[in-house]
Amino acid sequence: MNQVRTTAPLPAALSAQAMQAQMNNQMAQAYAMGDPRFNLKKYDRAGFSRGAAQMNQAGVDAAKNIAEGVAQAYSGNLANQQYNALTGLQANQAQEQNAQALGALQQQNAYANQMAALQRQNQIMGLLGGLLS
Repeated sequence: MNQVRTTAPLPAALSAQAMQAQMNNQMAQAYAMGDPRFNLKKYDRAGFSRGAAQMNQAGVDAAKNIAEGVAQAYSGNLANQQYNALTGLQANQAQEQNAQALGALQQQNAYANQMAALQRQNQIMGLLGGLLS
């Protein structure tokens, strides 16, 4: 016999606000890592003053860090959108399975009703056949 579960909850997706907040946070971190002054500190040596070579290298590192950070922020946003799409697909699949199960129940009920009507008709025919013989 067919059974239909109607208590299965739909999967939860990420909200647009949460995705935008994560994107903003990652972009802010990327811009912070793109500050040449932040990147210059790792080239400091005790007793030596900063030179143009260290400042140039810090600028190169800053450009690299900001490019990687922005790319990472966008790839994270795409991953979140993919998760939402797959979650929506799973919800649609669950609804489709539920609808098919309900349709099977209706079909089974209609078949049982037709079989009962046929059985009643056969009983009446048998009764009439017995009366006429």
